Amino acid sequence: MIPESDIDRLLLSVCAKHWRKVARIVGQTYQILETRGVRITDGTAQEIDARMAVLVGTRKLEAKGNIRNWRHSEVRLPSADQPAE
Repeated sequence: MIPESDIDRLLLSVCAKHWRKVARIVGQTYQILETRGVRITDGTAQEIDARMAVLVGTRKLEAKGNIRNWRHSEVRLPSADQPAE
């Protein structure tokens, strides 16, 4: 199991100020985890999905669409006029 704080840091590190597909963010996060020797499982996907929802819910990320539908949603780092809490 990967600590939540590590997943959060990884997700945020591959996000940008412009919109990116959630699938891209998740894919890049998987690649980083694999290079660190972490085996990707269904549980990993569920953890990443849950942490993405928390980051959006706490306004550390902005979202468009249903973020649980990775191919049809996008996220970005918050705009300067809406700081994260």
